[in-house]
Amino acid sequence: MNSIRNKFVFLAVLTLYFFHVAKAQEKASIWKNFDLSGYTEVYYASYSDSLGANALQKFATTAPRDQRFSLNIVQVGIHYQDELIRGNLTLHYGDIPKAIWDPDFPMLQEANIGVKFANEWWVDAGFFRTHIGTESFLPKDNFTTSTTVASYNEPFYQSGVRITYEGSDMFDFQFWVVNGYNYFLDANNAKSVGLLFSYSLREDLQLTYTNLFGRESLDSFRPKQYRTYHNLYLNYNPFPKTYITVGGDVGTQSHSQLVKPDKTAIMYNALATVRYQFTNTYSLTGRVETFQDPDGFISGTYEDSFGNMTGLQLMGYTLSTEYKPTSISYVRLEGRWVRAKDDLTIFYQNGPTNDRLEASVSMGFVF
Repeated sequence: MNSIRNKFVFLAVLTLYFFHVAKAQEKASIWKNFDLSGYTEVYYASYSDSLGANALQKFATTAPRDQRFSLNIVQVGIHYQDELIRGNLTLHYGDIPKAIWDPDFPMLQEANIGVKFANEWWVDAGFFRTHIGTESFLPKDNFTTSTTVASYNEPFYQSGVRITYEGSDMFDFQFWVVNGYNYFLDANNAKSVGLLFSYSLREDLQLTYTNLFGRESLDSFRPKQYRTYHNLYLNYNPFPKTYITVGGDVGTQSHSQLVKPDKTAIMYNALATVRYQFTNTYSLTGRVETFQDPDGFISGTYEDSFGNMTGLQLMGYTLSTEYKPTSISYVRLEGRWVRAKDDLTIFYQNGPTNDRLEASVSMGFVF
């Protein structure tokens, strides 16, 4: 009898041991599919535009505070990927979210889940960063810390569903259904649709097109206003140390002209950025930009010197140097000048003026 009892106890202990080992291996197998990411950038900036203490500067996505040591962003993300399921959760805090992010979800950069439903096809749903734009709102993804006025007026975030094809090394394709232009929560009951198509013409030449179509007016507003937005940009590496990015947007919105409200308004913008990489650690970047939204359906409207309402129209020039002590860190020194059209005195320096000077130094760390 004791022999049978001992065998039973031995088998029970052995079963529990193998169960524990199996569960431990299962947990280890799951955790190997997780990845952690982080990013921090600090800065000091100075602007010629005279605003109140700690005020956020106009059209400034990054480094928006004048004569302050401050935090552009600190973010941490956790990411999961296996053969059939993937997901992302990223939280952020700092002056970039303060300046541009959704006030309902100020600390949530992205939260989405994806499922592979066919060979190389995925469907993801949740909160995302935008698919539109030549530049990113994160300095680590750009050649410069500052972004253009065009980027400031593009969407930064969106919520909805994305279908992605990932079966080619030559091109990427995405189809989007989202709540609206720069919305997590929508302002109406309509939905917007968009595309991303990126094609590598050569190893050193990539062309990307994105768009978004939808109704942006309130449900109660008549006539209904429909917006189209197109973005096209080119990344080119013509020589081993030279990197060029050229991009632009064209947008329209029905029933939105200031002078003729029944007509469709049109806006456009463009930018060109050139970086020369002197060494592995030092580079110099120049950028020129233009933004033209005469009816203000994207930028909003301002009163000009003649008392007329007009949209934003300006040019900008940027010069930036970068030092990379390691592959995951950088220091940037940057200067920028933006100038609105002559009668649009939207800045203030000892009186109304149409231009602004900016300077900043920033330090970033990525893992």
